[in-house]
Amino acid sequence: MISINATLILQIIHILILVFILNRLMFRPIIRTTYERRKYIEDAKKQAMNMEEEARELMNKCIAIEKDARREAGHESARIKREALAVAEQIFDEARNKVSTIRDEINKEIDEQLEKAKQFLQSEAVSLADEITEKVISRRIAH
Repeated sequence: MISINATLILQIIHILILVFILNRLMFRPIIRTTYERRKYIEDAKKQAMNMEEEARELMNKCIAIEKDARREAGHESARIKREALAVAEQIFDEARNKVSTIRDEINKEIDEQLEKAKQFLQSEAVSLADEITEKVISRRIAH
């Protein structure tokens, strides 16, 4: 049986003193350390989430910059193609003009040679006609 006497009160006082001492020396530091760890973990999670969000934003910026660069490269490529076509057309025009000039010069030279040939043939025709006439009539024709 339990008897209530002075030793029970002393034991209760000793338990209370033990709980007070354990609370001061053991429980409070453990609770404080647990609280600090929990706070550190929460801060680390928040920091990780912030970094993840920042990484997402940077990735979106990179994608946007890449899209802009591709669009700009497309515009630049189209501009270069237009310029190249214009230069090619100019070169073809110059070549056509040169060919036309060369053709005109050749035609002019041919016309000159034809004219010379006509004159030569005409003079030869006259002299042949004179020779034929002389042989047919058996006399010399005076010019």
